[in-house]
Amino acid sequence: MGSKDIAEKHFEEINKVFADIVNGTLFGGQQTVKEEDLFDLPARSQFKADTSKLHEQERDIAKRWAKEGIVFSIIGIENQTVVDRDMVLRVISYDGASYKSQLLDENDPRRYPVVTIVLYYGKEPWNAPNSLKERINIPACIEKYVNDYHINVFDISHMADSEIDKLFYSDFKILAKFINGTEDAREITEKIEFPDPLLKVLSVVTGDERFEALNGEFEEGEATMCEILDRYEARGKHTTSREIAENLAKNGVSLDIIIASIPNLPEDEIQEIFNSITKKS
Repeated sequence: MGSKDIAEKHFEEINKVFADIVNGTLFGGQQTVKEEDLFDLPARSQFKADTSKLHEQERDIAKRWAKEGIVFSIIGIENQTVVDRDMVLRVISYDGASYKSQLLDENDPRRYPVVTIVLYYGKEPWNAPNSLKERINIPACIEKYVNDYHINVFDISHMADSEIDKLFYSDFKILAKFINGTEDAREITEKIEFPDPLLKVLSVVTGDERFEALNGEFEEGEATMCEILDRYEARGKHTTSREIAENLAKNGVSLDIIIASIPNLPEDEIQEIFNSITKKS
C-alpha cells in the first residue's frame, strides 16, 4: 500500500470522518449514521475458492454499522485517484468476499447488506463504467439472464463548493474543498478537528512535504486552513533562507555578510549552518 493510500486510510478511518463520508454520499448530508455506531472490521478478508487454497484481498477501509446490537450494514470505502474501467469488477470482488465471510461465519446465521463507496480524487472527470453491463460485452441472446451490478462512485474532485457544504460537516469537507481546487483555500474557515491526519493527506495529495512537516504544530479543533497555509508558507520561506545561507557559505562568503544578507533567519541558525559547511571544506 502506497503512502497516499495509507494517509487517506488513516484519515478516513476516523469514525467521525467515516460517518460524515457515508452520510454525505449515501444520505444527502442527513446525519443518519452516527460515529458511535461504527465498528472497525478487518480490511483484509480471507476466503477459500476451493478446499485447499486460501485467498486474500484487502479493502481500503471497512466498518460495521450497528446500533443496540442490530447490524444494519457492512460499509467499505475505496479510494481512487485514476479512472479505472474495471472498478465495477473490483467492487464486485470486494463485496463478494464480504458476503463470503458471512457465509463462512458459523457462529452468526444473520446476513447483512454490503455497501461500497468509491471516492474518486482524480483530475479528469470520472468516465468509467458504473455498472457491470456497461463494462462487459453481452450477447443479446443471454442479456436478460445476466444480472447487473451498479457501483457508487462519487467524484469528489469535481464537486462544487456549494454541494460540498450541503453534504459534509467534518474535516472531510476541508479536504474535499482543497482537492476540488477551491479558488482561495484561505476562505475555508471551518476549524480542523484532526489536523495531523489531514496534513498527511494534504502532503501526499500535493506532493509537498511541508504539509506533513507541520504535524504536531496545531491543537485539535483550533487551526483553520488560513493558519495552516500561513505556517506552510513561512516554512517554505525558512527553507529557502537556509538554502541561501548554505550556498553563500559554500562560496566562501563570511559569516557576518551572510547574517546581514538573511535578516529573517536567526543568527544562531546561520552560525550552525556556517560551521557545518566550513568544517566539511
